[in-house]
Amino acid sequence: MTHRARRGQNLVEFALVAPLLFLFIFGIIEFGWAFYVYSELTNAAREGARFAAVHGELCAQHPPCQPATAASVRAHLLPRLSIPDADQVTVQLDGSLTPGERVTVELAYPFRPLVGFAIPSAGLTMRTSSTMIVHY
Repeated sequence: MTHRARRGQNLVEFALVAPLLFLFIFGIIEFGWAFYVYSELTNAAREGARFAAVHGELCAQHPPCQPATAASVRAHLLPRLSIPDADQVTVQLDGSLTPGERVTVELAYPFRPLVGFAIPSAGLTMRTSSTMIVHY
């Protein structure tokens, strides 16, 4: 087999393997991106639950502290989120703000893949929540 024929064989082999290689690489990148966004949302839910736990009903007895609402938890979290379109995060506050009771903060975020231009997504909504016991 001549050198020229071997060079053509290498090109054909690369053409066969390259799509799988690129699919694998972009899959790893996409999974890493999704894991990062989910981790950010999980930490934000934990931070929001902590905020709600220390801003319970008795908080109003110590001005300027105000009891937590979904809007105040969201306002507390948005500057701390380092994901694109963080303003699309929705916050839901469940439970009681009575001391000793449990309060739950639930976050929802419309996740968009990095390669969404190549693979149109039907719209994946990431959801996470955290529950803590109210202190004040």
